[in-house]
Amino acid sequence: MPVPDLTLQQLRAVRTLAASGSFTKAAAAEHISQSVLSRRIKEVERLLRVRLFDRTTRQLDLTAAGHAFLLMTGAVLDDMDMRLSRFMSYVAAQSGTIALAALPSLAAAVLPGVMRGFMLDHPEVEFEIIDGAADEVVERLEGGTVELGLTAHGDLPDGFCFTPLLREQFYGVAHHSHPWSAQNSISWADFNGETVVATRPGTSIRAITDAAFSKHSISVSHHFNACSAATIRGLLRAGVGVAALPALELQGFGLDDLVAVPVVSPGATRVTGVMYRCSQDLSPVAARFLDFMRATEIDPPRGVSHVHEGYTGEPDTLSHAGVELAE
Repeated sequence: MPVPDLTLQQLRAVRTLAASGSFTKAAAAEHISQSVLSRRIKEVERLLRVRLFDRTTRQLDLTAAGHAFLLMTGAVLDDMDMRLSRFMSYVAAQSGTIALAALPSLAAAVLPGVMRGFMLDHPEVEFEIIDGAADEVVERLEGGTVELGLTAHGDLPDGFCFTPLLREQFYGVAHHSHPWSAQNSISWADFNGETVVATRPGTSIRAITDAAFSKHSISVSHHFNACSAATIRGLLRAGVGVAALPALELQGFGLDDLVAVPVVSPGATRVTGVMYRCSQDLSPVAARFLDFMRATEIDPPRGVSHVHEGYTGEPDTLSHAGVELAE
């Protein structure tokens, strides 16, 4: 026997009528006319080939088949109502998961405060955070495993957009016994002849420093390539070389036996922000979080400033006045 094709409207009509015991009350509850409700009930009974209600001029009762029908379909309606409610919460950006990749410094120093503010009005939202270098962030975005990437400004892959948020001052970092400890600022030229403790190729820091050293014909020795801030810190404390690092990388670095001097030269900043696909609709909650980040006045730590509207990506410098890191 073929299974009849019943709609949710028809199932709800039967349940509402059974609960109210009145066509008048049921039609009002369903926001339809009594004639429309009557046609729905008759159509259900026709498709099922059974009467669900005994009708008299004074009373409306469920038949045995009607009781069995409600018992079997009630769970379907309850489950559908629950799932539709969850979906509408998702559409309203009140639930869902935000998958994003971020530079470790942004994940540690910027993202927590933004997330805290966002979750005040979106407590049901979940975050999946993957931290990694700039090339890893792009790889995650291109692979579709994340929707948003918090990374540095650079060459954008085809089809991607970038919203700048912050600009970081670069610092020359060395052991406190290094001559830089007696200087208020340095330039890229001061790295000439130094052994540089560098991040690996593919990172945003390495791209910026390599470009600066090449532009100014600065000769350095890259004896040490490190992947983590902890490793770089350990090498600097051992006095094996110097490093050029942006301000957010130094948050929580611990400068008790190190010196951090602002690099006052063209291109001695790193602009960071949000990368995402231009032509692909973000999930509702990811789109809401992107708007929130754009509108949020992030409280920048020392050496960091907001990127004002109209940023063109041209290199510039920050005055080192008032941006020295506290030691």
